[in-house]
Amino acid sequence: MNNKEIIEIFKGAAARPDEQAEYWKKEQESKVIGFMLTDVPEELIHAAGFLPYAVNAEEGRLEFADAHLQTWACSFTRNCLASAVQGKLSFLDGIVIPQTCDTTRMLMGIWKHTNPLPFMENYRLPRQVDRPSAREYLRGELERLKKSLENFGGSEIKEAELAASISLYNSNRGLMRQLYAMHVENPQLLSGKELFLIIKAAMVMPREKVNSLLKQLLNHLKNKGVSHVKGNKIRLLISGTLLEPLELLDYIAEAGGVIVGDDFKNGSRYLECDVSEDKEPLEALVDRQVNRIPSALFDPKKGLRKTYLVDLARQKRANGVLFLHLKFCEPENYDYYDNMQAMEKYGIPAMRIETAYGGLPQGQLQTRIYAFMEMLGGGDAD
Repeated sequence: MNNKEIIEIFKGAAARPDEQAEYWKKEQESKVIGFMLTDVPEELIHAAGFLPYAVNAEEGRLEFADAHLQTWACSFTRNCLASAVQGKLSFLDGIVIPQTCDTTRMLMGIWKHTNPLPFMENYRLPRQVDRPSAREYLRGELERLKKSLENFGGSEIKEAELAASISLYNSNRGLMRQLYAMHVENPQLLSGKELFLIIKAAMVMPREKVNSLLKQLLNHLKNKGVSHVKGNKIRLLISGTLLEPLELLDYIAEAGGVIVGDDFKNGSRYLECDVSEDKEPLEALVDRQVNRIPSALFDPKKGLRKTYLVDLARQKRANGVLFLHLKFCEPENYDYYDNMQAMEKYGIPAMRIETAYGGLPQGQLQTRIYAFMEMLGGGDAD
């Protein structure tokens, strides 16, 4: 297969994720366990013999969620619940919901009432991961989730199996990071939208298949002689909780921009920070969680995120920062003022755009991105 054919496979998986899960169930005669984004230890689900499946919000009829969830809850959560109520997730055998905010803390009870599944678990994450007690708490949560998966699968998750899953997922993250770097070096060869579609697809595909395809794709791109960006490209850092809609990446490219870094749950937060393969597996999973990059939902120390974003923008030589905030995401809104002040202090141009899953006026989004890019001086379109 050539690189275009491989990218088309990923695009198809991103567009029709249910087909991936249903095919895997028939082929492997096993179960699919969904998880809400992100920070859920997929390695545990994989080691139990199940397919970890990221529940991404798709275009759906929000009125199916409105009867159960307030309209001011974030559109990601509402769309996920609407998909479940509509039967779009009927292939799932279970769901793991990380408790990362007020909305996700109450979601499991609603989900159980509206769309009960054979396996349903919360994953309760500590907010203040810099406290010594956080490690002990996380270890307990991992052991509880591991035991629950073992009971559901009917067999013990052996340490060697978990270690093998950790190695597999580390390989995947490494390959993805290489792909991200290639996009930065040559966006004409791999666009920002293609990059993030591949990340989205990888979240619902068997990781063994993903790694095989990524290795082939990377070889194709390397053979094409990847070189540094030619022409006048505006280097952008994008920041937020979830990157949506992906069409905005087209607008950035059309205006002569290239994405050089991000901190999204469906972006770099998903790819960064491997799990140590030299430690006891559960302890290594604890390490990864407490060392993940800061976000609005997990900032180990007050103010660390703004420092991280400034350092990342300077390291990536970003010409500007685009904050993409999901409507009604209170943690992101609380962080916004401090983050903007930090950017202003270091002379880094920044702008905030409110986004949502479904129903977002594309013309307005395009106009604002074009205006920001023009303010930065404009660049050469792909």
